[in-house]
Amino acid sequence: MQEKMFRLILGTGIIILLSSVLWAANPSQSKLNIQLKSLVRNGSVLIANEQQVLYRYPPNKNPLLIPASVLKYATALSALHYFGSEYSFNTEFYIDQNNSLIIKGKGDPFLVSEEWQRIAQKISLLPDVPKKMQGLFFDTSLFSENIKIPGISFSNNPFDAHNGALVVNFNTVFVKVDSKGHVTSAEKQTPLTPLSRRLAKKLSPGAHRISLKPNLSFTYSGELIKSFFRKEGFSFENKNVALRSVRNGDHLFYTHSNILTLKEVIAGMLRFSNNFTANQLLLTIGMQRYGPPATLEKGTRALTEYLRQEVKLPTEQFKLVEGSGISRRNRLTPEAIWQLLKAFAPYQNLLHEDNGVLLKTGTLRGVYTMAGYLPGTQPLYFVILLNQSQNYRNKILQILLSTDFSTGKF
Repeated sequence: MQEKMFRLILGTGIIILLSSVLWAANPSQSKLNIQLKSLVRNGSVLIANEQQVLYRYPPNKNPLLIPASVLKYATALSALHYFGSEYSFNTEFYIDQNNSLIIKGKGDPFLVSEEWQRIAQKISLLPDVPKKMQGLFFDTSLFSENIKIPGISFSNNPFDAHNGALVVNFNTVFVKVDSKGHVTSAEKQTPLTPLSRRLAKKLSPGAHRISLKPNLSFTYSGELIKSFFRKEGFSFENKNVALRSVRNGDHLFYTHSNILTLKEVIAGMLRFSNNFTANQLLLTIGMQRYGPPATLEKGTRALTEYLRQEVKLPTEQFKLVEGSGISRRNRLTPEAIWQLLKAFAPYQNLLHEDNGVLLKTGTLRGVYTMAGYLPGTQPLYFVILLNQSQNYRNKILQILLSTDFSTGKF
């Protein structure tokens, strides 16, 4: 009996020893790898500290994958580099010899209703500005016409809003329709304009945010701006709004700096994953680096230059065609995103916090991504890139949070 027990214990010990040897020889069979095997069909998971990659799945692979909105890390960093965190976008106001108002747009991504109310109030206090205006003109010459962002096709979805030099309320209208078809503004700070009312006529009851086509955007901006100016005692002889560039003889009487700093704009962009803001930043980056007019080509060139020269990303680790992540033609490797996370570390407080984890997610059809900072005494960066139909990123994050990466055995 004792001999059988001894053989059993000896055999068990040999099995445990062999298992340890086999695990060391084949780390792909680690506990963490086994957990992730059924969750990562086409994608990658990476954990790293400041100096090195601690873990990746699949092992020894660094694929180019679609990042979706995780790409916004790159755009945010580039904007911070070219402009500085305390930079404020500005808009110029001119008056001509006929007392017409000319507004020169310079790409401010956050010209929302509250900002236009402040603008109208400040201008109303300037003693030399006449209350009776002849007309209203927009100067949009700093941006190229008909900028087309890859991945955006026109729809009523605000994610498909179009970019431009002078854009009001992210090129969207927010309305509310009651059960009797009565239309009101869904925002107390935003007046209901004639165009807003027309667009809402055939909508079902409820709140609707509508993305505007470029020609309607122009009309809506004029209606809304005039509405705010009228509240401050201004009037306009001409009903229509027209485009024209600032000319010699036009008098610059006011330059408005947005109340938000770039750092605050970026915080909103990341929290709400605003594609319009991301590409507005990209376009202004290109204009800052290569001069007007702003174009998509200049923006992506400036962003690529920044990633190569400042973040030191190898060319083969990224391919970017716009700045928001909405295009499926964008590509990043997990290691490239790790480097972006390291560079973004001083600004990580701008990120959304989810159960103690500061992170940014990205979502397209069949694309589920997430990257950020794991809590702990030592900096740990994580990247989850899934280019597959199943969205397991939250489940993967929970597995990573329950893993002790300080031991070196996962």
